[in-house]
Amino acid sequence: MQALHVFALMLLSGVFGKDLQECEDLGKGSHLCREIESFEQLNRYVGENWQSVKVVNEHTGIERAEDGELPGLSRLLELDLSESGGVTLGDKGLQDFKALQKLNLTHAQLDELKSEQFPNPSEIINFDVSYNDILAISTKLMSGFANLEYANFSENLIAVIEPNAFKHMKKLRFLDLTTNYQENITLGENANLRFLSISNNNLRDFQWCHFRGLPKLEELHLHSNWLEHLDMGIFYALPNLRVLNVSNNNLFEIKRTLFMAPGEVAPLDLLDYSSNNVKVLDDSVFCRLKKLRTLNLWLNQINRIHPRAFLGLSSLQTLHLQGNKISVLPDDVFANLTALEKLDLSKNNIKKLGLRVFGERILRKLIYLDLSNNYIADLHPLALSSMPFIKELRLRRNRLVSLDLRMFAPLRQLQLLTISKNRLEEIEGEILDTLDRLNHLELNNNRLTFLPDLKSSQNLLQLQNINLEGNPWQCLCLDEITSWLNGRQVSYARPSSAYFSGRKPLCVVTPMDKCLRDLQETRAQGIVESYEKI
Repeated sequence: MQALHVFALMLLSGVFGKDLQECEDLGKGSHLCREIESFEQLNRYVGENWQSVKVVNEHTGIERAEDGELPGLSRLLELDLSESGGVTLGDKGLQDFKALQKLNLTHAQLDELKSEQFPNPSEIINFDVSYNDILAISTKLMSGFANLEYANFSENLIAVIEPNAFKHMKKLRFLDLTTNYQENITLGENANLRFLSISNNNLRDFQWCHFRGLPKLEELHLHSNWLEHLDMGIFYALPNLRVLNVSNNNLFEIKRTLFMAPGEVAPLDLLDYSSNNVKVLDDSVFCRLKKLRTLNLWLNQINRIHPRAFLGLSSLQTLHLQGNKISVLPDDVFANLTALEKLDLSKNNIKKLGLRVFGERILRKLIYLDLSNNYIADLHPLALSSMPFIKELRLRRNRLVSLDLRMFAPLRQLQLLTISKNRLEEIEGEILDTLDRLNHLELNNNRLTFLPDLKSSQNLLQLQNINLEGNPWQCLCLDEITSWLNGRQVSYARPSSAYFSGRKPLCVVTPMDKCLRDLQETRAQGIVESYEKI
């Protein structure tokens, strides 16, 4: 009896209990196994109904230690060794995993892969070997992966890929080579590849003919390389390309010849040319991209846009031009963008927005316009009249001194308006009357000392949030405003703000016994100057 008691205590203390607790059943054939040191050890646990295993080791890696057969492993369909603490494959490697369809070897501390380490033929469909130290991909290695559809070799040290290493992989659709050491395009042929990323490598200038063996490629990512020039006629090599990402390179220009295609219309849906050194957008440069829906040009050096630069972009929905050096917008430059929904012109050097920048045609789809962080002091009252369905208008951090009723009268759908950090001294009541659908308003950090009387008006019925701190409000006027906001349950006090935490003043105490709503008189009282001295 005493012996049984000792045995039970030893089980509870883990002396014999460790092996019993190494693998946890997660349901539906999936298991999580901890501190597995070898495939031989794993083989002892795998049962008849096991389909998927993830190995998690904190104190050891996993290796193939013996040469014998391991029949239990042939049942598994999925194997995840990404948290195994490192993998030593040895000579036989993963040969016993004959039915394996999904294999994750990320963070496995591998520097080489050999064909002899995998079943041949292999049933693997999904193969992820990212975040290792692999140096090369050979034709012999890939020849055994006839069923592979997804291959991720990103975050390695791959400098060499043997020509046509992927040629006979007829099911391969996704290939990720991001963050390696590729200097040249040597992929060769693959009849069905749809996605290819060679981003963050050492690619320099090359010709599109290097991709001629990838006729069905739809998505190509080449961002974060050293490209300075793109050859003409990309669509002759890649006739089905839908997405092209060449952002964060050293490209100095965009040439119309780049988009030459066998037909009149190129199939591109998204073009990302952001974070380069483009300075000029010439007339008709995108005219063949009639199917393009997204154009990313942010963080270039664009300082000149020709009036017809966006001609032909009849399907364009999103245009990103923020973070450039644009100072002048020509008349009608956006007039033909009838499908446009979002336009971002923030963080440029725009000083003036003229009457005809958006043309006379109604831009019915445009719902988002960002002009913040510019130098706009001259905003024509009718500049925005062609966008009556806009919902978000951002004019933050400009040099606006006043607002014109004609500017806002057509904008009856407006829901968000940011005009903070300008030089506004007054907002007329008629302007607020037009904002009956507005739910978010930013007025902070202007030169406002009062607002129109809100107590008896029906203004801003949908308002939910307003930012108003950083203005030289008369304290009596601010009391009226906050009382009205509280009655409508509109949020305005931000605890993180220096103004609402007491570190900066919210208003100016004046000798008047009521809120003064006359701009000339408030100027005469020197309220703004008093606030600035506090």
